[in-house]
Amino acid sequence: MKRFLIIGLGLVFLASCGPQKIEQEGSDQTEQNDDGIHRMSDYAYTDSLMQGSHKVVFTINRHADEELPEVVDEDGVKYKDNRFNLLIVKDGRTLFERSFTKADFKSQLPEDFQKLGIMDGLRFNHAEEGKLYFNTCVSFPDSDMTCPFILTIGPDGSFTLAPDPTFGEEEDDEFPSI
Repeated sequence: MKRFLIIGLGLVFLASCGPQKIEQEGSDQTEQNDDGIHRMSDYAYTDSLMQGSHKVVFTINRHADEELPEVVDEDGVKYKDNRFNLLIVKDGRTLFERSFTKADFKSQLPEDFQKLGIMDGLRFNHAEEGKLYFNTCVSFPDSDMTCPFILTIGPDGSFTLAPDPTFGEEEDDEFPSI
Protein backbone atom coordinates (compact mmCIF):
# COMPACT_ATOMS: atom_id res chain seq x y z
CA MET A 1 0.00 0.00 0.00
CA LYS A 2 2.83 2.36 0.90
CA ARG A 3 4.45 1.60 -2.47
CA PHE A 4 1.29 2.57 -4.39
CA LEU A 5 1.02 5.78 -2.40
CA ILE A 6 4.62 6.73 -3.27
CA ILE A 7 4.10 5.91 -6.95
CA GLY A 8 0.86 7.89 -6.98
CA LEU A 9 2.49 10.92 -5.37
CA GLY A 10 5.37 10.67 -7.84
CA LEU A 11 2.93 10.72 -10.77
CA VAL A 12 1.11 13.72 -9.33
CA PHE A 13 4.46 15.52 -8.92
CA LEU A 14 5.53 14.76 -12.50
CA ALA A 15 2.19 15.92 -13.88
CA SER A 16 2.46 19.19 -11.99
CA CYS A 17 5.94 19.97 -13.43
CA GLY A 18 4.93 20.04 -17.08
CA PRO A 19 3.15 22.76 -19.03
CA GLN A 20 -0.36 23.33 -17.75
CA LYS A 21 -3.21 24.78 -19.75
CA ILE A 22 -4.96 27.24 -17.49
CA GLU A 23 -7.50 28.98 -19.65
CA GLN A 24 -8.62 28.86 -23.25
CA GLU A 25 -11.59 30.41 -24.94
CA GLY A 26 -12.48 31.43 -28.49
CA SER A 27 -12.28 29.64 -31.82
CA ASP A 28 -10.50 29.67 -35.16
CA GLN A 29 -13.62 30.27 -37.22
CA THR A 30 -14.48 33.60 -38.77
CA GLU A 31 -17.98 34.88 -38.18
CA GLN A 32 -19.82 37.41 -40.29
CA ASN A 33 -21.38 40.27 -38.35
CA ASP A 34 -24.36 42.39 -39.37
CA ASP A 35 -21.98 44.80 -41.10
CA GLY A 36 -20.93 42.03 -43.54
CA ILE A 37 -17.35 41.88 -42.25
CA HIS A 38 -15.93 38.53 -41.13
CA ARG A 39 -14.10 38.47 -37.80
CA MET A 40 -12.35 35.80 -35.84
CA SER A 41 -13.73 35.45 -32.34
CA ASP A 42 -11.80 36.81 -29.39
CA TYR A 43 -9.37 34.32 -27.90
CA ALA A 44 -7.58 34.06 -24.58
CA TYR A 45 -5.06 31.40 -23.61
CA THR A 46 -2.87 31.13 -20.53
CA ASP A 47 -0.31 28.42 -19.87
CA SER A 48 2.73 27.90 -17.68
CA LEU A 49 5.97 25.97 -17.69
CA MET A 50 9.09 25.56 -15.65
CA GLN A 51 12.44 26.74 -17.04
CA GLY A 52 14.89 25.26 -14.59
CA SER A 53 13.77 26.67 -11.26
CA HIS A 54 11.84 29.56 -12.86
CA LYS A 55 8.09 29.51 -13.34
CA VAL A 56 7.05 31.14 -16.61
CA VAL A 57 3.43 32.03 -17.31
CA PHE A 58 2.38 33.31 -20.72
CA THR A 59 -0.93 34.72 -21.87
CA ILE A 60 -1.98 35.13 -25.49
CA ASN A 61 -5.02 37.24 -26.41
CA ARG A 62 -6.44 37.71 -29.89
CA HIS A 63 -9.11 40.13 -31.01
CA ALA A 64 -10.34 41.52 -34.30
CA ASP A 65 -9.03 45.06 -34.15
CA GLU A 66 -11.44 47.70 -35.44
CA GLU A 67 -8.55 50.16 -35.87
CA LEU A 68 -6.70 47.92 -38.35
CA PRO A 69 -7.54 48.12 -42.06
CA GLU A 70 -10.02 45.62 -43.47
CA VAL A 71 -8.72 42.90 -45.76
CA VAL A 72 -10.79 42.20 -48.88
CA ASP A 73 -10.12 38.86 -50.57
CA GLU A 74 -10.25 38.18 -54.32
CA ASP A 75 -13.99 37.39 -54.08
CA GLY A 76 -14.76 40.69 -52.34
CA VAL A 77 -15.30 39.13 -48.91
CA LYS A 78 -14.24 41.53 -46.13
CA TYR A 79 -12.26 40.46 -43.07
CA LYS A 80 -11.12 42.34 -39.98
CA ASP A 81 -7.45 41.83 -39.17
CA ASN A 82 -6.36 40.64 -35.73
CA ARG A 83 -4.18 41.98 -32.98
CA PHE A 84 -2.38 39.54 -30.69
CA ASN A 85 -1.16 40.51 -27.24
CA LEU A 86 1.54 38.41 -25.60
CA LEU A 87 2.35 38.72 -21.91
CA ILE A 88 5.13 36.64 -20.34
CA VAL A 89 5.63 36.65 -16.58
CA LYS A 90 8.71 34.96 -15.11
CA ASP A 91 8.77 34.33 -11.36
CA GLY A 92 5.98 36.88 -10.85
CA ARG A 93 7.67 39.68 -12.83
CA THR A 94 6.79 40.83 -16.33
CA LEU A 95 9.49 39.63 -18.73
CA PHE A 96 7.78 40.57 -21.98
CA GLU A 97 4.60 42.39 -22.98
CA ARG A 98 3.84 43.39 -26.55
CA SER A 99 1.10 43.64 -29.13
CA PHE A 100 1.58 42.15 -32.63
CA THR A 101 -0.20 42.87 -35.91
CA LYS A 102 0.46 42.02 -39.55
CA ALA A 103 2.43 45.29 -39.81
CA ASP A 104 5.18 43.71 -37.66
CA PHE A 105 5.85 41.24 -40.50
CA LYS A 106 5.55 43.68 -43.42
CA SER A 107 9.21 43.67 -44.45
CA GLN A 108 9.23 39.84 -44.49
CA LEU A 109 5.89 39.22 -46.23
CA PRO A 110 5.29 38.70 -49.94
CA GLU A 111 3.16 41.48 -51.44
CA ASP A 112 0.05 39.29 -51.80
CA PHE A 113 0.14 38.45 -48.07
CA GLN A 114 0.64 42.12 -47.19
CA LYS A 115 -2.54 42.91 -49.10
CA LEU A 116 -4.74 39.81 -48.63
CA GLY A 117 -3.45 38.25 -45.40
CA ILE A 118 -4.44 38.59 -41.76
CA MET A 119 -2.47 37.71 -38.66
CA ASP A 120 -4.30 34.64 -37.48
CA GLY A 121 -2.05 32.56 -35.25
CA LEU A 122 0.24 32.76 -32.25
CA ARG A 123 1.04 29.73 -30.12
CA PHE A 124 3.79 28.51 -27.83
CA ASN A 125 6.17 26.00 -29.42
CA HIS A 126 8.93 25.19 -26.93
CA ALA A 127 11.53 26.49 -24.48
CA GLU A 128 15.24 25.90 -24.90
CA GLU A 129 18.36 27.38 -23.28
CA GLY A 130 16.38 30.11 -21.51
CA LYS A 131 14.55 31.17 -24.68
CA LEU A 132 10.85 30.81 -25.48
CA TYR A 133 9.78 29.99 -29.03
CA PHE A 134 6.36 30.82 -30.44
CA ASN A 135 4.90 30.02 -33.85
CA THR A 136 2.98 32.80 -35.52
CA CYS A 137 1.67 33.40 -39.02
CA VAL A 138 -0.02 35.66 -41.50
CA SER A 139 -2.52 33.77 -43.65
CA PHE A 140 -5.14 34.27 -46.28
CA PRO A 141 -8.45 34.17 -44.32
CA ASP A 142 -10.34 30.87 -44.33
CA SER A 143 -7.59 29.09 -46.30
CA ASP A 144 -4.46 27.04 -45.74
CA MET A 145 -2.20 29.59 -47.47
CA THR A 146 0.13 30.87 -44.77
CA CYS A 147 3.45 32.62 -44.11
CA PRO A 148 4.79 31.14 -40.86
CA PHE A 149 7.23 32.83 -38.52
CA ILE A 150 9.15 32.03 -35.34
CA LEU A 151 8.96 34.56 -32.52
CA THR A 152 11.86 34.06 -30.10
CA ILE A 153 11.84 35.69 -26.67
CA GLY A 154 15.25 35.89 -25.01
CA PRO A 155 15.86 35.45 -21.27
CA ASP A 156 16.28 39.24 -21.01
CA GLY A 157 12.93 39.98 -22.71
CA SER A 158 14.44 40.78 -26.13
CA PHE A 159 12.74 39.29 -29.17
CA THR A 160 13.34 38.33 -32.79
CA LEU A 161 10.81 37.60 -35.48
CA ALA A 162 11.98 35.53 -38.45
CA PRO A 163 10.46 33.30 -41.14
CA ASP A 164 10.06 29.70 -40.00
CA PRO A 165 12.76 27.75 -41.86
CA THR A 166 11.23 24.38 -40.91
CA PHE A 167 7.76 25.01 -42.34
CA GLY A 168 6.79 22.40 -44.91
CA GLU A 169 9.54 19.91 -43.98
CA GLU A 170 6.98 17.34 -42.85
CA GLU A 171 3.75 16.40 -44.58
CA ASP A 172 1.49 17.28 -41.68
CA ASP A 173 3.42 20.38 -40.60
CA GLU A 174 0.41 22.66 -40.98
CA PHE A 175 0.28 25.64 -38.65
CA PRO A 176 -2.80 25.33 -36.46
CA SER A 177 -3.95 28.91 -35.97
CA ILE A 178 -5.74 30.03 -32.86
